[in-house]
Amino acid sequence: MLPNSVNSFVVEELHARLQQGYTVRIAFGGTSMLPLIDPQCDKVVLQPVTSEQALHRGDVCLFIYEGRCVVHRLIRIRGEMLTFRGDNCRQTETVGRQAVWARLVAVEHADGSEQQCASPEWRRLSRKVSRRRTLVNLPYILFSRRQRRWQRWVYFVALVLLMWAPVGGLGVPLDNFVLGIRMDHLLHASVYIPCAFFLADFPLLARPLWRSWLAALLIAVTTESVQWLLPYRGFDINDLIANFLGVTLGWTCMAWRFRKSNKIKQ
Repeated sequence: MLPNSVNSFVVEELHARLQQGYTVRIAFGGTSMLPLIDPQCDKVVLQPVTSEQALHRGDVCLFIYEGRCVVHRLIRIRGEMLTFRGDNCRQTETVGRQAVWARLVAVEHADGSEQQCASPEWRRLSRKVSRRRTLVNLPYILFSRRQRRWQRWVYFVALVLLMWAPVGGLGVPLDNFVLGIRMDHLLHASVYIPCAFFLADFPLLARPLWRSWLAALLIAVTTESVQWLLPYRGFDINDLIANFLGVTLGWTCMAWRFRKSNKIKQ
């Protein structure tokens, strides 16, 4: 995988190979080029560029910026100064021509297919990405797959404790109203919003996407039904409805985000 720091054996080997004229294939681990390059499964194919070769707006290049290896899209050329920006970023990077090591020539997907960057399809997708408003994909940035390995278990443990613990003894006034809605109903809906998102990480529930929604609804029914057996808690159909609304709201937002990313690729 392409590391960030240039002070790395991998980067030194990469640079040496590019200087020798080899084409390099390496895993892409950043979120800055979503949705065209998936950091979880895609590999990038990089071809060395020389000072004599021309670079054009829209090219995706490997360059060095403030001691980091970056693969972003070229958006502006001012003489020898080049300005880059990731498709999933707001900030830009300006470097000299000598800082550019390679140009992206293909993207290899998880199924083994390879998309050539010189193809009309890639150019069409690039124009489509460039025209749209920059997308900051918060779920990928705040909840990366590695982070979610422990975040999902923390969430489900906290969910069980919150639903089954004797919170009435904590002196929390849950019968207050906010905008005409009981505080405990808002709490129930809120805590179930991330449920489907974390469940979608499990392979069995990832595809088709409605499986994560059904699994989240099952958890919502189970946690509320168990309260009927607890002497210090009580089953409430209104709480169950609030659970359903929270699950559906979270799942709808997740499905919309996935659909939007896939629509860009179509």
